[in-house]
Amino acid sequence: MTQFSTIILFPLIPWPSLAALAALGLAASLAAFWLRARGAPLRAAGFVLLAAILAGPEIVQETTKPLDDIFLIAVDRSQSMSLGNRTQRAGAALAYLKTQAAQEPHLQTRIIDIPAQDSGGTPLFAALAAAAQNIPESQLAGIAAITDGEIADAPPSNPFDAPLTALIPAAGEETDRELRLLSAPAYGLVGQNVTVTVKILDHGVDDSGATAPLTVTEDGTSIFSAETPIGVDQNISIPIRHAGPAVIALAAAPLAGEVSTINDQAAFSLTGIAKKLQVVLISGNPNQSERTWRLLLKSDPAVELVHFTILRTPSETLDAPPEAIALVPFPVQELFQTDISKFDLIILDEFDSSGLLPPEYLANIASYVQSGGALLVQVGPEFSGPDSLAYTGLAPILPATPAPPGTITQSFAPTVTPLGARDPVTAPFAGQNLAPWQRLEAAAPTAGDTLMTATAANWPLLILSNEGSGRVGMILSDQFWLWTRGGPHAGPALPLLRRVVHWLLREPALEPESLAATIQNNQLAINRQTLSAKNPGDAAITLPDGTVQKIPLTETAPGIFSATLPAEQPGIYKITEGALTNYAALQEPNSQEFYDLAATATLLRPLAHHIFFLGQSPHPALKTMLRRQTATEITGTREIPLFPPLPTMPAALLLLAAAWWRERS
Repeated sequence: MTQFSTIILFPLIPWPSLAALAALGLAASLAAFWLRARGAPLRAAGFVLLAAILAGPEIVQETTKPLDDIFLIAVDRSQSMSLGNRTQRAGAALAYLKTQAAQEPHLQTRIIDIPAQDSGGTPLFAALAAAAQNIPESQLAGIAAITDGEIADAPPSNPFDAPLTALIPAAGEETDRELRLLSAPAYGLVGQNVTVTVKILDHGVDDSGATAPLTVTEDGTSIFSAETPIGVDQNISIPIRHAGPAVIALAAAPLAGEVSTINDQAAFSLTGIAKKLQVVLISGNPNQSERTWRLLLKSDPAVELVHFTILRTPSETLDAPPEAIALVPFPVQELFQTDISKFDLIILDEFDSSGLLPPEYLANIASYVQSGGALLVQVGPEFSGPDSLAYTGLAPILPATPAPPGTITQSFAPTVTPLGARDPVTAPFAGQNLAPWQRLEAAAPTAGDTLMTATAANWPLLILSNEGSGRVGMILSDQFWLWTRGGPHAGPALPLLRRVVHWLLREPALEPESLAATIQNNQLAINRQTLSAKNPGDAAITLPDGTVQKIPLTETAPGIFSATLPAEQPGIYKITEGALTNYAALQEPNSQEFYDLAATATLLRPLAHHIFFLGQSPHPALKTMLRRQTATEITGTREIPLFPPLPTMPAALLLLAAAWWRERS
């Protein structure tokens, strides 16, 4: 296209000289008209033409071409756009717009993706502003945003000089219920409570003043359930029931018709820290094992040890004045009747019933175990004698009874049994060549699991048993202290005893039948610990969206069956195998993105010229989204002199000469 621009002056002489010459010509012309000279008009015309020639007027001829308009399309790829069929609707809308734009003359389409963010929600307008920096305003004909409307940076008004159209991949305004976890502690002391603060929010519906059921579970066990006011902060007291991690899951009842239940729930890991464990160690007589017991228990900062060696009975009297008696009566009533429930673990080291404790106190220990306490018994030759604990009130809870030939004195190597190789207490020592011991007590197991035996005769050495609500461990030799001597006698005395003690104190990692689940790097790892040599079968995984998948477990070590599964949905994963259930939680990488999952035009309505819900209008007219521009680009210029000097200068001089001739005649 060709057009002519405004006349441009290119003077042949400097502007001051031109102005002076023009003033002189004007004065001469005015004087001629004043004197009524016959050549005045010719003189004026000559001066005007001369001034025009010296001013150098030119007509600039421009050659231009039209520039394409630009249509900018922003596609929201945030986490909330993956819900339901939003991705499919968004993809179909994008394909349709591209097809329609290709049919429009002089229209370019530029597409930008707004990827999922790690935090802060969806920055729609920041992405549009960055893209618009490279587009001249005179070419930007329209902007389309394909988004669910949940954006984090909505300005008060449209910042662009182009119409903005919102394409929302929904059938209309949606509703959503959100359970927002406001504060949650990571740690707490066992036996105490911690406070969690949550709020239930309903989006897209006005139900202020209403309530919704809220439940809280710890590792699948319900610990709280109540009607909770909507929109109000709610403080919930969570008891710390055991040491180690626990998955605390909170769930609000779904809102009828809501778009998704993913954010109706929240979860976090709460690690219980055990208070000082009260352990009482009672030795029946001074022996070499005492040093090992004390070294083990004193090295554990979580254990507070009370140690007694009984050398006289409560009724025994000495023929000496009280101030000369170094030994005091053993406080049996305080320990085994008044304060027995205060202890987490009782250890009887080479103890017998030869009048050191009245029978009713031994029965109290049995009741203490059956009510949830823990007992560890190490026996020596006294176990095979007439004063053996196997013939006292402790007999119902002991997992073994004496058997012929009684005390066996010979060298033997402790060996982990096939069952012990699958038990987490002794599995680390399976297959090791352990240094020999020199004495053991022949016994017949009556309960529990035999985890270690003597190689020579396969006599039991270590038995662990559940009794009532409590636990009992039994070591049928007084020789484990040999492993602490070093050299050829070195063995895992402290590691083994530490694991036995922590099993008695119910450390979750040492449970022989357990199901563990963790999520790292978007991978759900499942570990099933079992004493059975058989494959436990498939594990059932309930995903956050409620669908159930089954995955086979593969043996990765004796007694350990594992599997992995991609974890892509944020929320709570429930893992079930047989009667065991555990939970794992995948936190949202951008929690703000999951605050409100309802597709809505609320934030965009003050900014957009048009809003289309794709469920209602899957193919909105492209022309309504555009304001066509008329931008052009200059491709060339040509200057045409209006008064070329060569042909017009003689004409000016001729006019002046004619004026002079006219006035002379």
